[in-house]
Amino acid sequence: MTKKCKICKQPLPFSERNGLKTYKQKQGIGIVCCLTSDHPEAKKVFQKFVDQNKIKFRKEVKAKDRQQKQELNSKGLMRLADTYFSRYVRLYFSSNGLCTCYTCGTIKPIKEVDNGHYIKREHKATRYVLNNCRPQCKTCNGDTKHNGKQIEFRENLVNEIGENSVIDIEKLSKTNIKANHVFYRETSDFFRKALNELQKELKVKYW
Repeated sequence: MTKKCKICKQPLPFSERNGLKTYKQKQGIGIVCCLTSDHPEAKKVFQKFVDQNKIKFRKEVKAKDRQQKQELNSKGLMRLADTYFSRYVRLYFSSNGLCTCYTCGTIKPIKEVDNGHYIKREHKATRYVLNNCRPQCKTCNGDTKHNGKQIEFRENLVNEIGENSVIDIEKLSKTNIKANHVFYRETSDFFRKALNELQKELKVKYW
């Protein structure tokens, strides 16, 4: 049976997928009547439709704001996790406050070297893997032409931890992980505690 508008008695459009097309039509009032008629029922339906869309719009805005805040929060937590992890790696592979560059052998104070990555940081799955990182001088780590001296980095890793372990790192780098604000917060907390414990163990305080 075709449903008709309560006011003008004209048949209402029908969609097989959604049933009656809009909220207004679901109430038994056609779009034209709802927009133009002074009938109390039409005004009531139209106002309810407007109110519902306002609520929907506010929810969408809040959801978008929440997502943006989480993204901004994620970036801040990522930088914090990077900082603690970098300090931990440099301290772990240091000796008497000095670090040896993994790819050129230059020896510099712990605060004057970088935390170099074999598989670069855009690969989130290996961003905080200890065997993927070693201290590097700023010259080697900043050598974008040779991708941070990646060839030398790999050769040294193979000699240190073995070909199979390096291949495992390479495979891991190709996996996807959910790197959200929760992930970065947990990573940050883990390496902050690990750094403090390592400094106590070595009886040093660089940071």
